Amino acid sequence: MKTTLFILCFLFFGIIGYGQVTTKIIEVDLSKPHKNSIRICGDPLLCNDVDSCKCKEESKGTIINECVCKSKWLSVKSREMVSVKLVNGNPFKYNYKIDTKNISFFNDQNITADKVKEQARTEADNKSSVDNHKEPIKDIIKKNEELIQNIDNLNIEVESLYEILKQKNALVEADYSERKEFLDRAKEQLKKNYELLNSFENVEEKSKYIQVKESLLVTKIKAEKSIATIIEKFFSVDLEIYTLPIDLQGKNIDVVEFKLRRFDRETKDEDLSFASTPYNIWIRNGLKIDVSAGIFFTSLYDEEYDKRDDPATAGNKIITLKNSGDYDMAFGSTINTYIRMNSWIVPTLNFGAVITQDEKLQVLLGVGAILGKQERIIFSAGVSMGKVDRIADDYQVGSSYNLGDSGTIPTQSQFKFGSFFGITYNLSKVKKISLDKGIEEN
Repeated sequence: MKTTLFILCFLFFGIIGYGQVTTKIIEVDLSKPHKNSIRICGDPLLCNDVDSCKCKEESKGTIINECVCKSKWLSVKSREMVSVKLVNGNPFKYNYKIDTKNISFFNDQNITADKVKEQARTEADNKSSVDNHKEPIKDIIKKNEELIQNIDNLNIEVESLYEILKQKNALVEADYSERKEFLDRAKEQLKKNYELLNSFENVEEKSKYIQVKESLLVTKIKAEKSIATIIEKFFSVDLEIYTLPIDLQGKNIDVVEFKLRRFDRETKDEDLSFASTPYNIWIRNGLKIDVSAGIFFTSLYDEEYDKRDDPATAGNKIITLKNSGDYDMAFGSTINTYIRMNSWIVPTLNFGAVITQDEKLQVLLGVGAILGKQERIIFSAGVSMGKVDRIADDYQVGSSYNLGDSGTIPTQSQFKFGSFFGITYNLSKVKKISLDKGIEEN
């Protein structure tokens, strides 16, 4: 009973494990050179913190924390989904495209100007309800003038940082770390404005009431605009952006290919030197079938016979076998079935057919090795099968026979097994899937 339960549990969890589909994140760092800018991390749902999913050095390039460390080619498994993550771009200076699709770094803004203004208003009201003291109008005017100056100074700092960021080719988080300080200062300035407005309602001197009230309201608009500007410039963008995952399962493809393009936001001109070559993410695992054609050498061929006079018996001929070598040349093609591997050399199982020089059809079954990635040559060897001509059953090579007036040596067709080896070129071009164009051949 325990054995049965164990087997059922094994099968159950085995089926569940097989059915799980993970997403590999192709992370492209836009601040690095093309050849050093890309790595592959695991599904963000599998990590507590995607940013902490760092590569650890391993001598054989094994996968640690769902992150590929060392490999000649970037690759993902055939059953995995693929998503592209762009980091450290500069959306203030450039527009980015993957192939022909625009990539937007602008988010839905979890931090909004309305939320910040509401917080400032609430904090000011709470403070005023506690203090609730009368303040001379001249002090209110002086504080308002200082507040205006502080707002202007902050706006200058904001604009200065924004212009600096626009000049950079790529951004990292440290480049705009001041944004939180800017927003806190802007919020505090609006809070002070609300406090002045609350204090102003308690003044007894009414001679300058309208003039001062208008000045405070102008300052309020100025402070609110400062908050909105900071959020628009620094909090409306994410320097990490994900594309929607692509499902690769069941597709007879070799590589995911995509090209990054960068355009100047002002001139709209494309930077042709940026990531000038496409990124290739090779597919591994999963069954792949393609076709190749080329030249073969088979040990099966029609035997040729000769004859000579028998000195012992007048009119008889001794049958001899011509020496035609060990192999015959043939031309044909094979269907190659193999498991995708991230390697220059991939073993394969071959099944095909050839036509020999005698125009005989032969069937081939063997194994081989595929060399190359884009252009592929296959070396194969195995068993050949087909019909070939052999001497008739009643005759033997080396024996003497009366062949009659025609002198024809009797032969018959027989089905035989032999061996072959061949060199073929892959006719199936590398199949790629583009992030915005679907599956196509390279």
